[in-house]
Amino acid sequence: MRRAIGLGVLVVVLILIVLGIKGCLNARKHRNFENYANNLTAIVTQTQQLSKSFFGRLTNPPSNLTPLSFRAEVDTDRGTAESLDARVHDLSTPSELSGAQDELNTSYDLRSDGLNGIAAEIPTALGKSGAGAAVNKIAGYMRYFLASDVLYGRAASEINQELSDQGIDQKVPASTFLPEPVTDWLDPLKISSKLVGLSSSKAATSGVHGLALLQSTIGGVQLSPDTATTISGNASTLEVSVQNQGDSTERDISVSFELTGGTQTISGDGTVSSIVAGGTGTAKIPIQPTPPSGQDLTLQVTVQPVPGEQVATNNRATYQVSFG
Repeated sequence: MRRAIGLGVLVVVLILIVLGIKGCLNARKHRNFENYANNLTAIVTQTQQLSKSFFGRLTNPPSNLTPLSFRAEVDTDRGTAESLDARVHDLSTPSELSGAQDELNTSYDLRSDGLNGIAAEIPTALGKSGAGAAVNKIAGYMRYFLASDVLYGRAASEINQELSDQGIDQKVPASTFLPEPVTDWLDPLKISSKLVGLSSSKAATSGVHGLALLQSTIGGVQLSPDTATTISGNASTLEVSVQNQGDSTERDISVSFELTGGTQTISGDGTVSSIVAGGTGTAKIPIQPTPPSGQDLTLQVTVQPVPGEQVATNNRATYQVSFG
C-alpha cells in the first residue's frame, strides 16, 4: 500500500512538472510572438514617418528648401531606409511566421533599393543634362515602393492571422509607402513637375508659364501620334519642336525620349537653351544605339515642365514607329 501511494505521489509530481514546463514553454512562445509584433510595429511606425517626410517634401517643398539641402535630406532618407531594412532582417521570428518574414524582408529590400536608386538619380534630375532620363529612372524606382506595399500587405495578413490563432489580441499595422494617387508617382511627367521647382538652374519667375510639344521628326519624317510611321534610311537623330506658350523667356528646356519594344530600351535627352515667349525651339537628340529594323516600336517624347507650369498635358507625345 505504501509503495502504491508513493508511486501515485510520484506520478502526480511528474505530471505537475510536465505541466509546469509546458506552461513555461507556452508563456515563452506567447512572449516571443508579442515581442515580434511589438518590434515590427515600431519599425512600421518609423517607416510611415519616412514615407510622409519623403513624399511630403516632394509634394509641398518648404520655401527655404534648396537643391543642395533637398539632396542632403534624400540621402538621409536613404540611410533611414537602409537602417529599417536591416532591423526587419534582424527580427527574432517565430518559426510559424517564416514565410511571412521572407515577404517582409523582400518588401523592405525594395523600399531601401528604391530610395537608394532615387537618391542616386536626384542630382542629374535637378541638373541641365540628362534630366529626362533621370526622371524616367526615378519613376521606375517608384514601382519598387508599389511592389513593396503589396508584399507587406500579404505578410501582415498572414502575421495577424497567426497572432489570432495563438490567442494574442494584437495586430501589426498596415504599411503603405507609396501614397495616393499612386499613378502620379509612376508618371515621369508628373514627377518632373514636382522636381523642376527645386532645380537651381531653373528658378521660378512670375507670370504665365507653359510649354507644348509641337512635332517630332526623325530623318526628316514627321511623326504622328495617330498613325504608325516607318523610318527609312540611316535616321539617327530625333528632332523635337517645342513652343513657349507662356509670357516669359524659358531657358534650359529639357527634352527626352524613350524607345521601347525592342530587346533593349533606348533613351536620350537634349536641351533647348532658350525660347522667347510665343517662340519655338528645337532639340536635336541622337538615337543611340541604332534601333532594330523591322520591329514595331513605341517612341515616347517628353518636354520637361518649367517652373510655374500648371498644365503639362501637351508636353508629351507617343508614336508608333518602325525602322526600315
